[in-house]
Amino acid sequence: MSNQIEKVYEGVVVDDDEYISLIHLCRYCNQSQEEIVELVDEGILEPIGSLKHEWRFNYSAITRVKKVRRLQKDFEFELSTSGLVIHLLDRIEELESRLFNLGC
Repeated sequence: MSNQIEKVYEGVVVDDDEYISLIHLCRYCNQSQEEIVELVDEGILEPIGSLKHEWRFNYSAITRVKKVRRLQKDFEFELSTSGLVIHLLDRIEELESRLFNLGC
């Protein structure tokens, strides 16, 4: 008997111009509206629209919410700390992309 670990990855291909509502984001991430509003208040998510019922999120928000919740669960980070870590991860990704484009 083998003790191999199998990883299953799941993804959805979407247009950069496609957005989801607050209700759908809550459903996809298994979060309450209040929890999503906290992420917006902390600057982790940036919705389009001024009123909550008008908010639209890029599909990448799903990944951000899941990353934040994972940081909170695995490392017991406060929301503000998770936000900082997410910001730093975004910055690293941006810098790596620049280096790649420069051929480094």
